[in-house]
Amino acid sequence: MKKKLWIAVAALLLLAIVFFLPIPQTSADDGGSREYVALTYKIVDWNRITEDGVYEATRVYWGEKRKIPMEELWWYEVDHVEQKFLAVVTDHYNSTFTTALVAPLEGEWERSSSDLISVSWELLKQAGAEIGDIVEVTYTGGIMEIYPAAINETKITLANDLRHLNYEGEWIDTAALEPYTEGLLEDLVIDKIYADCVFAYPVVPMPYTVKLNGSFGADWCVGDQIVVEYGTVYYDEEEYRVEAEVLSVEASNLSLDPDVCYKPVIYLYPEEPTEVSVELELDGKLTCTYPAYEEGWRVTAYPDGTLVDGRGQSYNYLYWEGETQADFDTSRGFCVAGEDTAAFLEDALEKLGLTRREANEFIVFWLPMMEQNPFNLISFQTQAYTEAAELTVIPTPDTTIRVFMTWQGVEEKVEMEPQILQAPDRTGFTLVEWGGSEIRIEKERE
Repeated sequence: MKKKLWIAVAALLLLAIVFFLPIPQTSADDGGSREYVALTYKIVDWNRITEDGVYEATRVYWGEKRKIPMEELWWYEVDHVEQKFLAVVTDHYNSTFTTALVAPLEGEWERSSSDLISVSWELLKQAGAEIGDIVEVTYTGGIMEIYPAAINETKITLANDLRHLNYEGEWIDTAALEPYTEGLLEDLVIDKIYADCVFAYPVVPMPYTVKLNGSFGADWCVGDQIVVEYGTVYYDEEEYRVEAEVLSVEASNLSLDPDVCYKPVIYLYPEEPTEVSVELELDGKLTCTYPAYEEGWRVTAYPDGTLVDGRGQSYNYLYWEGETQADFDTSRGFCVAGEDTAAFLEDALEKLGLTRREANEFIVFWLPMMEQNPFNLISFQTQAYTEAAELTVIPTPDTTIRVFMTWQGVEEKVEMEPQILQAPDRTGFTLVEWGGSEIRIEKERE
């Protein structure tokens, strides 16, 4: 009886192997895709080279699909394949700011389908993109043949390394300006690279952006800190734009002054277009604001965060910088390895209530100063900061989120009592602010 039972079990196992055990086949010459075939199904481990990189995925095909050759199965995968193209943001597509238009650059094959493509304005805002910026758009599937064309976009990022392209726009109307004679360009951080110029912003936060004309070559990268010798300079004081001819460039190691509140920025998100007044009472002195702080800021705020002043100029946020002697509490916080700083900030800022777009702008500003340190001592301030920099906002926001980080680079790991990071739900008219300051280790540990 036992012998017959074992025979039955063995037969069942053999049938299971025959029907369900996939047998590996020869790899395809498309980049290394490989199929595993059983009698009832087929597995394809896709590793196929595409125009935009390598498509990697593992799929199981049942029924009739298991009989289809792998090359023909590829057409079932096309809708999952990510494709990318570079485009310039041209305009809002509708008055509700839900969609925008991008124009694929010359040389991108998507341009042969349409010269304008509709994309999500929210994805553009999360990337920090504005009209005139060049972005990299990631999408799946095909291009819908309507006008403007439509796609299933999944991700949009600012394109920073464009050294294969010349800059085609006009940054400043130099014919309408006199050369600027005062000292203006000091230590800068490269923000975007073209074949014939780079865009940069000051290491010490100032509200203007700089266009440096000249070829920088392969030695320089986005995020590098530089000091330049320059020729003629033009400064558009209304648009806060600077343009200069570069004579020479070298590396800079300038660091920010401790105990200064750098780049606090204020976002306003009303539920409908609203006239908003913001006043800041700082226990110290303001050193820079944008737009200009004239006994307060007066703007029209829109639900997507766009702010418009009385001149019709639009802004992403209200910017200020100032000196304060606030007694920050650094007894609790986090000791984070420099190489782990980006991942830590992504997680922490989400817990503190920042959106992906807001967190991205925070990280892009602070990460270059922190990631090269062996470790960073990081504390998020609450009462000490809000008491030193009081805000009065009319109408009063329903939700207020103010994130201020103090940090210090150190050589060795330090044990710290961790903070509990949390934020209120973002409901109704929401105000969000973030900023930070590097503090001296002597002050921090005393």
